[in-house]
Amino acid sequence: DALNVDPSGLGTAPYMGFIQLTPVALLMGYGISRAGAAFCGEMRNVVFAKVSQSVIRGMAKNVFSHLHELDLQFHLSRQTGALNRVIDRGTRGINWTLSSMVFNVVPTVFEMVMVSTILTVKCGAGLAALTCGTVGAYMAFTFSVTQWRTNFRKQMNRAEAQANNRAIDSLINYETVKYFGNEQHEVARYDDCMAQYQEAGIKTQQSLSLLNFGQNVIFSSSLAAAMAMTCGGIAAGTNTVGDLVMVNALLFQVNC
Repeated sequence: DALNVDPSGLGTAPYMGFIQLTPVALLMGYGISRAGAAFCGEMRNVVFAKVSQSVIRGMAKNVFSHLHELDLQFHLSRQTGALNRVIDRGTRGINWTLSSMVFNVVPTVFEMVMVSTILTVKCGAGLAALTCGTVGAYMAFTFSVTQWRTNFRKQMNRAEAQANNRAIDSLINYETVKYFGNEQHEVARYDDCMAQYQEAGIKTQQSLSLLNFGQNVIFSSSLAAAMAMTCGGIAAGTNTVGDLVMVNALLFQVNC
């Protein structure tokens, strides 16, 4: 048996056979594969960084140029703090949107096609239909809940911008505030904005927890159904234990 190799290297098996056939070589290959996957992921980020940063720079430049083209009345309103916060949030949002489209949406669609094809060939159309239905339910639930919780996020952003604007405006006009002794009034105005931000933040987190739980329920139910269908196929002799492991791994990969 070629696998029965003397670990000391003193046996008659060739050294290259020892490297190629032992479980140690397989483990080394696994480690190299993980390192290669990490390298590819980091290189992807390096390449995409130039694209995203160029877009962010261009958008920030256009916004800043547009601000200088606005009339005097807008600038006299002294919305410096809120404006700065909105610009910062917008530039970060561009990066997130581009990353989601390039690294999540497009690869997920491709992955769904590949998984459905494999499941159809290996386990029948039932599992493929279950996978597609799961993704459809997952997307519908996510979209509906996200639409609902967007209002909370808008309230949170609005309160944050107001708080930032009042803080910057108060500090810029420090001498006027001190002259009229309005420190407590300014603190109260700022705290009022932060109270609104706190309330909206709590609702945002609660709705996010509901979203995550609902998504987990959908995926767990689908995984249980798929495993049950595969076990039924094993009992009938149409599937193997390897198919069960494959179905579990593919569905977990789709979820990730």
